[in-house]
Amino acid sequence: MKAVISNFSTIKTHILGKTLPAFFLFAIFFSCTTIKRYENPNKSDYSATEKIRISITKTSNKLNGTKYKYGGTSPKTGFDCSGFTKYVFAKNGYNLPRTSEKQAKIGKRIKVKNTKPGDLIFFKKHGRINHVGIVIKNNGNSLIIIHSTTSKGVKKDDVLNSKYWKKRITFAKDIITR
Repeated sequence: MKAVISNFSTIKTHILGKTLPAFFLFAIFFSCTTIKRYENPNKSDYSATEKIRISITKTSNKLNGTKYKYGGTSPKTGFDCSGFTKYVFAKNGYNLPRTSEKQAKIGKRIKVKNTKPGDLIFFKKHGRINHVGIVIKNNGNSLIIIHSTTSKGVKKDDVLNSKYWKKRITFAKDIITR
């Protein structure tokens, strides 16, 4: 009987010797994967405002390369600047006024340095608002917008690093945040 008990305790020690380290490795692995999930949030973790900003950016990017047309409000015929912004925002549930001057009167005024994707940026020429674009990316050193220009149609520009656009920047508006 003594031999049986001795063998049992040897088996028990042998099993626990291999099982416990494996359990700890398993626990460490799953605790690390849980941490990563919070460091890299899914799109489902974005707020409603962030989702709208992403959608506006995607909608506008799909129209990159569309031709310019004075008074244009459609991807089939072409866009002018405010027709482009009106179209993009309408596709995302926002009804903007038709002209850049009237679009400049709505929303919350924000500093250009604080713009986020989906914000509108306005430009002046000869003392009045005459152009509008949609912010795509702002990293402080560059401000990428997408807009419809008379020369190239819908295109992206870094307006902070453009001699033409930088001097015409007037202000920005947040239309999305309520």
